[in-house]
Amino acid sequence: MNTPAAQDSPEAAAREAGALLAEAEKLYYTQPAQTLRLADEALALSTALPMATLATARRVRGLGLSFLGRHAEALDELQAARGLVPAGELLLECQVLRALSIACDEAGVLDAALDWGTQAAAVARTLADPLQLAGTLLSIGVVLSKGGDPEAGLVQYREALALYERAGDPARSVHVLNNMGINCKNLGRHEEALQHLQHAIEIDGRQPAPGGAQVIARLNTVEPLLALARRDEARAALAEVVPRAQAVGYPNAECFALVLQGELLAADGDDAGACRSLERAVAIALERGSRQHVARAHKALWGLHKAAGRYEAALRHHEALHEALHEAERAQFNEESDRKLRALQVQYDLARARHDAAMARLESARLAEQTRTDPLTGVANRRQLDERLRDEYARAARHGHALAVAMIDIDDFKRINDRHGHAAGDAVLREIATLLRAHCRDIDLVARYGGEEFCVVFVEASAKDALRACEAMRAAVEAHDWPAVAADLQRVTLSMGLAEREEADGRQALMASTTLP
Repeated sequence: MNTPAAQDSPEAAAREAGALLAEAEKLYYTQPAQTLRLADEALALSTALPMATLATARRVRGLGLSFLGRHAEALDELQAARGLVPAGELLLECQVLRALSIACDEAGVLDAALDWGTQAAAVARTLADPLQLAGTLLSIGVVLSKGGDPEAGLVQYREALALYERAGDPARSVHVLNNMGINCKNLGRHEEALQHLQHAIEIDGRQPAPGGAQVIARLNTVEPLLALARRDEARAALAEVVPRAQAVGYPNAECFALVLQGELLAADGDDAGACRSLERAVAIALERGSRQHVARAHKALWGLHKAAGRYEAALRHHEALHEALHEAERAQFNEESDRKLRALQVQYDLARARHDAAMARLESARLAEQTRTDPLTGVANRRQLDERLRDEYARAARHGHALAVAMIDIDDFKRINDRHGHAAGDAVLREIATLLRAHCRDIDLVARYGGEEFCVVFVEASAKDALRACEAMRAAVEAHDWPAVAADLQRVTLSMGLAEREEADGRQALMASTTLP
């Protein structure tokens, strides 16, 4: 709802929108619906919000949509945010690029996620902002790990961790260490996995209010501990995690912990305790819609009841196991189909965005070239001449290089226009420009100074070398087939003045000394 202050003042609206978006950004992963609501409230505050605020709102809204599973809408919103980023706002550009990477990751389009993440990291490095860079590296690491390359993911995580540690950010350090532990576990490096996970637990435990990250890290130690035959430690970890996962409201974590606990108790011969843990895992999965580990729980219960001769219960769990597997198979098929469709849409959108960006760059380059090129002759105009001469003079003075400048005037050009017409005069100017360029090196500059005057900047050339080039130009113009350009135009000649940079002169003095004879 708009406050009176927000309605009365655009500045107040921008401040209120900023506060709403700051709150929304904390929630997109855990409460995406709330993120979406807050972003919509921010956008509704005023029709005159600054562009940067609008871009931020669309970015945050896109993240909320992504974690709600509305992937196509999310990507549209984030592309819109990208188009709103003001020129030069590199921090905001980096944030939008990273959001695109996250959204593509959530949509299952990992190649696009990696592409956007790489672009975000490149911008972050130019910003010299360690936290932004660490965030983009974390996103890239997640994408690489999901894509089946946990070793490459670890490389990104290590750099991100170093940046977070130097910045004194324990919460994010814990998150990265947890991911590193998972990757090492998946690579079969269980001791290394435990080191990372234990480090995460220690860091989080030193915080005034330890968060749920410690619960997840502790749970992730169980499988490496079991792989290393450290069963007592695994048992102690589960005894700690099960009540804490329930307290912090992580149903997936609680369900998985109970399944692991049930399997461990079953291996220890505690049939009753194992059944209690596994039945509770199934109940949580059914109650809270957390079906990620339900098939594994039914499989363990089927084995327990069968071994104990409880065949009716065993049959019930066997049927439930097959139903869970079929449901997972159907969900996987549907998800795979959706992922393929999303991948095609994202790839199309990415190609379109790249094409639009390339066209914009070409158009910008074309317009920039137009402002620095003489439209009649195609050589440099006065603006480009001034810029280039300034740069070359400074470079020559800095390194002690030679530099020469020739001023060139077409003799009796007014007579050519009067006798043969302005179209013929324009043709003569174009021919002269072509002939001058033909007798210059690529590093030299030919420019139209104005009217019938041209200027040539000879880079790293002595007066002697420049004089030789000028004489070649003069002779080429005099010998040119001018009747082919305009009937009855028999001859065109040039007058030239040449100057060389002296140690004590200045750029203006250099130009002034090229007085025509």
